[in-house]
Amino acid sequence: MLFFCFIFLSIKTQAQIRLYFELEKNGFLDCTDSTSLFIDSTRQVPLQAIPKQRFKPLKSLDIPKSFAKGYRYDYWLKLHVHNPTPDTLDLLLTTGLHRSVGLYRDIYNQLIELYKTNEDYLPDQRLFRYDDQYIPIRFLPGTHYQLYIKVNDYPKKDFILQPKLVSHFWENHHKVKAFYDEYIYLINNGLIISIQLFVALFVFTFYLLDRQKYYLYYGFYTASLAFFNLWEYEHSPYFHLLFSYLPFLKFTGNSNIYILLSQISYFLFIYDFLELKEKYPGLGLLFRRLIRTLFVCLAIDIIILFVFRRLDWSDTFYWFFQGVFPILNIILLIFVFKTKGRIARNIKIGSTFLMLGALVGFMTQWFSHESYILLRVEPSIVFMLGTLLEIFFFSIAIGSRSYQIQKEQNSLFKAMKESELRTLRSQINPHFVFNSLNSIKSYILTHRSVEAAEYLTDFSMLMRSILQHSKEQLISLTDELETAVLYIKLEKLRFEDNFEFVYEVDESIDTDEVFAPPMLLQPYIENAIKHGLMNKQETRMLELKIRQLAESIEIIIEDNGIGREQAALLRKNIPKYQSMGMNINNERIKLLSQANDLHIQIMIEDKKSKDGTAQGTKVTIHIPL
Repeated sequence: MLFFCFIFLSIKTQAQIRLYFELEKNGFLDCTDSTSLFIDSTRQVPLQAIPKQRFKPLKSLDIPKSFAKGYRYDYWLKLHVHNPTPDTLDLLLTTGLHRSVGLYRDIYNQLIELYKTNEDYLPDQRLFRYDDQYIPIRFLPGTHYQLYIKVNDYPKKDFILQPKLVSHFWENHHKVKAFYDEYIYLINNGLIISIQLFVALFVFTFYLLDRQKYYLYYGFYTASLAFFNLWEYEHSPYFHLLFSYLPFLKFTGNSNIYILLSQISYFLFIYDFLELKEKYPGLGLLFRRLIRTLFVCLAIDIIILFVFRRLDWSDTFYWFFQGVFPILNIILLIFVFKTKGRIARNIKIGSTFLMLGALVGFMTQWFSHESYILLRVEPSIVFMLGTLLEIFFFSIAIGSRSYQIQKEQNSLFKAMKESELRTLRSQINPHFVFNSLNSIKSYILTHRSVEAAEYLTDFSMLMRSILQHSKEQLISLTDELETAVLYIKLEKLRFEDNFEFVYEVDESIDTDEVFAPPMLLQPYIENAIKHGLMNKQETRMLELKIRQLAESIEIIIEDNGIGREQAALLRKNIPKYQSMGMNINNERIKLLSQANDLHIQIMIEDKKSKDGTAQGTKVTIHIPL
């Protein structure tokens, strides 16, 4: 009996952790050998029932290392601490880096919560503001403490349970040493995040100015990389910029989301920037299918994380893609190398550096067992370097593309100016001016001063309108219609009102909000009057109608003249005749479509009766809203 009592007391004494005075000043005490463990796999065991559970020595128990076996277990540590010194000892308790840790004390067979720490606590919420893994605890002289520690965490790669009691001096010395060992990673991460955010802001600004989609995609890509690096950065207890204030993104969301976002944006950028759909249809189809697949994967991962909250499923998802992504990127890089051109060459070089950096960075992280103090997520300088080189070469490619576009726009602008000059020359038709002046002269000689003054007033207004609007690429439909109606009025006066004019505008159209190139209608009206109506003996009719459709404004110029075929026969004896106004107008509309993305459609229709007799011409113009 005495023998068993001796063994029992020996075990109890061995399991007890005895403190000493020097610990408070210059050391730490590893409590692993004297700690026992109980794993609550159901998380349903009542708090007061925990001391009654079967605890096993911590070192003898195989802690689950995978999500499938240990997803969201509660790990209970039990240790008995005795302060035999006559002094009060202020120490720090840690069990390692964990999601949350609660400290309880057994007082008269009741578990009383003493302190609690959590990884998402901000510094002013922590018990020990300098690090979320430490709980400050005070041991009174000559006192025994039966402590229970509840650890809630996911059994990730670096998961470990190692209870320690450390002094404030040791913790401070430990952090100072870590700073000198890891400051290069702090600078590296801060620098790369700043560069990526700057590039994202820069290309977003270019998108607002230029509206090229590849700017938008590249901005999202660099922003996704920056958020991914910031997400890693903020797992340190010393940096609080964005994710620390959004804990559901920091802990519920994981790196899968940011990796998938960056991959989707990256492939969209390559697809649009290299114009794969137009230049390489087969490769473009492959990219489109891949992008759709990645969108589906992103949606699945978001549902897994934020709806089902199953980090174990998402972890399996993550490691699957970590194996698939390098192979996928290599295959796509091989296809991208088939593209040609100086701009594509920079994309190839940048993509190669990015792929190599990501591959080497992943391999070094997977095989590395180095632990970091200041940065909880292991950094990869190789991956950062690959990202910087990729940004450098992609920026050169984007700059080259912008220079090329600017050069083309300058050429286009020059062509438009030349076209506008030719348009002005064609609109101020010498024959029209000569005939108008002759009409005014005739009115004066026949003592019709009122008609002469009215004609001269309208003629001067038309000339002023033409000259004023010739400086603009686009004018309101109100101004264009006023000019057209004024021109028709002069032609009616010149031809002694020998044709009827019908003018209709849909009242629902706000003509001040619709824009068109100046003198768009005049060439077609001139052709209708000069070649269609004036060669006809019977009743002559000219109609100008404007209607609103679902996506455009429809303008119809219709006459009941002799038609284009007969008019062409009458003009065949004029060898130098060319339809200058209409040809220049068509060229100007084509240039506007390229420069301003204004796609005006013009259709000319010959009206004929059932027996094939010409009944006039109908011009239909659609101006997009």
